[in-house]
Amino acid sequence: MERSDNAGIDLNTNGEQSSFQNSDVGRPSSTIGDSDASVTASDSGIKGRVKNVASSVKDKASGLPALIADGLEAGASALRQNRAPALETSGSGSAAVTTDSSITAVTDTLATGMQSSADWIREADLEKIKSGVEKQVKEHPARSLLVALGAGYLIGKALRR
Repeated sequence: MERSDNAGIDLNTNGEQSSFQNSDVGRPSSTIGDSDASVTASDSGIKGRVKNVASSVKDKASGLPALIADGLEAGASALRQNRAPALETSGSGSAAVTTDSSITAVTDTLATGMQSSADWIREADLEKIKSGVEKQVKEHPARSLLVALGAGYLIGKALRR
């Protein structure tokens, strides 16, 4: 970016650098007070925007547990539906039946776990959970830090793959 040498200079003074456009020098004190009022007005405008953004984020976050629960239920339902054709197409060999039954058992267990998680998310009191976590962090900060580091490491490993 190039900077203009005339930036901030009042060009009506025949090129002299005696007057700057954004300077408060030489202005009456009432003008300075007015600029303070405009700063306060712009601060309230910024605060209003921040409050609006915070409230919209809070509204979206409040719907997040229901969205996650719906996703878990849909996943459990899909697992149960995909399990049914495996039972129908099981072969005549005993090894195929054993493999299909073990896959069916794992799929059913996973679907049941997903359904249970969805139910728990719907019924959980988030404020109670939040206060419980805050209490644990205050009472056991080192342990909480280690758990957070471990969880972050595992999530990082899972996402890299």
